[in-house]
Amino acid sequence: MVVISVKRFTEIQNFIRNYHGLFVNCNMELEAKFPEYSSDTLGSITAKEVVQRVKSNHSKISAKAASLVKEYQATARQTLAHDVLQKMAIELQIPSIVLCRILLAKIYSDMAKSEVNEMLRMPDLIPDSLLAVNVSYCLYSETMDGPITDLVRRFIGEEYEVRLKKMARDAGMVFYDEGDLRRTGYDKTPDLKMAVPFMYRGQVINWIESKASFGDMDSHKRYVKDQLSSYGNRFGPGIVIYWFGYLESIADCPENGNYVIVTDGFPAKDEMEFLTFNLPAFVEDDDTGSEDNRITK
Repeated sequence: MVVISVKRFTEIQNFIRNYHGLFVNCNMELEAKFPEYSSDTLGSITAKEVVQRVKSNHSKISAKAASLVKEYQATARQTLAHDVLQKMAIELQIPSIVLCRILLAKIYSDMAKSEVNEMLRMPDLIPDSLLAVNVSYCLYSETMDGPITDLVRRFIGEEYEVRLKKMARDAGMVFYDEGDLRRTGYDKTPDLKMAVPFMYRGQVINWIESKASFGDMDSHKRYVKDQLSSYGNRFGPGIVIYWFGYLESIADCPENGNYVIVTDGFPAKDEMEFLTFNLPAFVEDDDTGSEDNRITK
């Protein structure tokens, strides 16, 4: 069970916030300092910290894009190095792909945003060969942002959704998945909607949502507002699974209401209770000879 106390979570946050270097190295040092937590848990916490940092600083960094371009060009001309952009990003404490995106948009301001994004995916398209090498180096060494990172996260999310469905089938659950619900006209859909609700620790469960991430307070409140509350209002109480653990205080936060139950894994067999039906019993009526189809619960 991966439920992290507020005190311990704050220690992890402070380590990340005070770290100067590559994020991949930050994760390695986190694993050494907090060995009781998995690399998935610590990596997810780091990713969310970095997202908040980028949101807070993006406008400030974008505002000085012109001076950053000049700094890059001066250093690149002098050193002809392949890691100029990466070192600049470390100084700014942001993912290197974020810096690449800002600088490319400034340097090639006459191009459409879609063309700049294509350069990020395929640096060979960048006319300046040294800049192309720098962007390529960032692309293949960055673990927090960029097309490769986005693809990896999407695959991880899909892997855990597949895992959830298998566990649900093995447990004997009857459910509809997102595809089933969307075909019937629903827009916002949980990963699993129970066709037959079950009991979990005395609570009726109507849906399950899978999150291949760590559940911190900010992201959890956002999920409740944007997704989970609508599931609760429409279907009734359900479970959100944070596969990489969660901050202990989110389990009881007021935003959950009576609809959202937080866990860090699929419910254990002894925590669930299913409605069970006997096979129909056909009993012959003594007077008429008719059959009475009786279902017992």
